[in-house]
Amino acid sequence: MKITPKILLVMIFWMTVITGAIFSINAALDIPDEITGPVFFLSIGMTISSTINYYR
Repeated sequence: MKITPKILLVMIFWMTVITGAIFSINAALDIPDEITGPVFFLSIGMTISSTINYYR
């Protein structure tokens, strides 16, 4: 599968949305970094996987 500029832009958009949501929740609830780090890592992975699978 070839990653086109459209797919790349969609991935970047959703990674930005997810990152903003995680940072907002972290700032509001003061969640420890031991929890925020893995959640951030997993959510970025799910975003990339979902985008690639959607455009397959």
